[in-house]
Amino acid sequence: MNKIIGIILTILLLISCKNSEKTETENNSESEKEITQSEFKKVESQNSLNLEYQLLDENDEQINFASLKKMPEFPGGLDSLTKFIQLNYKFHQGFTEYINGKVKSTFVVDTLGKVVDIEIIERLRKDYDTACYKVISKIPDWKPAELENNKKVKVKFLLPFKFVAEE
Repeated sequence: MNKIIGIILTILLLISCKNSEKTETENNSESEKEITQSEFKKVESQNSLNLEYQLLDENDEQINFASLKKMPEFPGGLDSLTKFIQLNYKFHQGFTEYINGKVKSTFVVDTLGKVVDIEIIERLRKDYDTACYKVISKIPDWKPAELENNKKVKVKFLLPFKFVAEE
């Protein structure tokens, strides 16, 4: 029962995140070719996963987005990543209370495609935060990102989890 509720919450989370930030994406100017160092750039996706990213060099300094040749690739694409999160997102046994809110997390896909440096940057409650951290820590290896000169680079992703309590 908890797994089904968790999957439903994850689906609602992903759909809600996509819808709530759609307007923000539409308002961004297409003439902006260069993104400032402090911003994340949205991943263009047709599914409900709402990822943003930054490029990082070997010293974890941000790199200009224009130099990117190839984004990191999750096996099977972003739809597969969405399914992976839905299938692996779990609350602890005996979980009965649901609340509204958001957990924001970041993780890095390194030059070998490994998911590293997982952080919860906006917390909701310890059990929700822990569940988000655990599902990210289970994400399998990606194909790493590449610059125009074929050099592999790290990519830092911002992944929000939005929770909506059932009525």
